[in-house]
Amino acid sequence: MRKALLLSFLLSSFILSGQNKITVMFYNTENLFDTIDDPEKDDDEFTPSGARRWTRYRYWAKIGNLCKVIVASDENDPPDIIGLCEVENDSVMKDVTMRSPLRHLEYRYVMTESADTRGVDVVFLYRRSSLGLIGYESLHVELKPLSNRPTRDILHVTGRLPDNDTVDFYVCHWPSRSGGVEETEPLRMRAAEVVRKSVDSVLSVRLKPYIVIMGDLNGGPDSPSVRDGLGAIHRGRGKESADADLVTMMDGIGQGSYQYQGEWDCYDHFVVSGSLLNGLGCTSAADVKVLSADFMLQDDGKYGGRKPYRTYNGYRYQEGYSDHLPVILFLKY
Repeated sequence: MRKALLLSFLLSSFILSGQNKITVMFYNTENLFDTIDDPEKDDDEFTPSGARRWTRYRYWAKIGNLCKVIVASDENDPPDIIGLCEVENDSVMKDVTMRSPLRHLEYRYVMTESADTRGVDVVFLYRRSSLGLIGYESLHVELKPLSNRPTRDILHVTGRLPDNDTVDFYVCHWPSRSGGVEETEPLRMRAAEVVRKSVDSVLSVRLKPYIVIMGDLNGGPDSPSVRDGLGAIHRGRGKESADADLVTMMDGIGQGSYQYQGEWDCYDHFVVSGSLLNGLGCTSAADVKVLSADFMLQDDGKYGGRKPYRTYNGYRYQEGYSDHLPVILFLKY
């Protein structure tokens, strides 16, 4: 109870501070499910009687951990905008925004309702003092005939910043690498093409296009789906790029967001339009980082070093956070 009160106090105090920046966070929550069985989705293991013994206590501990990560994301202010993936449904988001310590920040959200067999979706949270919502849409990614297993929709959100600049945000969770990296790359290419098509339509109507793509793209900055499908060039060229170019912020960042068998890679991305890097507009992308607070990591007894502190180690519950680390983008205006 004391920890919850302290967290609420910190969140309330954060509201009083303000700077000419917008903080954007993306976080793969790793299976943020409620405890109720949805007969239309493959979520049985995340129920009290399921394989993971997913109880109300564990569910609320998971939400508490999410709150802790959000508070730790910036020492001055919690994020103005948050993209989340692997969230089961609207009921979960109501608990996160209205029944947790985050309620003091008055986050609003929009989310997809995809055909994903497990029922997980992507979410866009925003603080109304930082972003005025103009509109949003779900972009379907059709994988047939490459795969009969549906994937998550892409969430496209258009909003207005306090300086009246309009920004188009995309929240993504591209198909996984399960089944082999090369074998599944065409699936991620399909997702990249959907985003690219929508971006091109925005570029055709925006005089000054500001675009932020965030998400778990299940590949690094040099993966074919990011480099070729999305057309994202390296950040080093950002100062020389045209407004309409897409530029990855993650190359050369020096730290990964996901670890597999002791090797780190940056699967969680921010890709921005060149207009946010060339310094010609009111709004600009200032910096990006991977959040790796000590409490979010644990010792890796098998491969050495540290690794993300997961909620489960296999099927053994360990009350951790996620198998991914959050990534954070700072916008200035």
